[in-house]
Amino acid sequence: MSGIVLTFPILTGKVEAWRRFCQELSGSQLQMYLSSRRRLGITHESMALVETAFGATSMTSLEANDVGQALCQIITSILPFDHWYREKLLDLHGINLTGYEQFVHHEPLQRNQELLFEWTLETADQRRVKPSRQNNHAKDR
Repeated sequence: MSGIVLTFPILTGKVEAWRRFCQELSGSQLQMYLSSRRRLGITHESMALVETAFGATSMTSLEANDVGQALCQIITSILPFDHWYREKLLDLHGINLTGYEQFVHHEPLQRNQELLFEWTLETADQRRVKPSRQNNHAKDR
């Protein structure tokens, strides 16, 4: 199981529309929402409104067996609910998810991008495949 927390500023004057969007998810769009989340493998989602002196922000928490795959499907899906969901994000947050399609395909960085930090957890299986130098020296004793 993996999870992610997404924070998006809510555009000025759109807080009430964002509240109505949340109501639609639990009301008129509920069956489509549930179908979408099952298909995407999302097991938990919560949406919170955070109001600060700098403006309103939505905080969405997602859990899924594969969050990356779920997000990729949200970005690329042609299904009506997913399209509606992306349109709401554009209207309420000014975020066009189609601009993130490049991340779905794991393409190399564009010329104007510079990778500054990356980290991957090494699993127990990977450690068995790549024994450490310390383990190799222990065998030589």
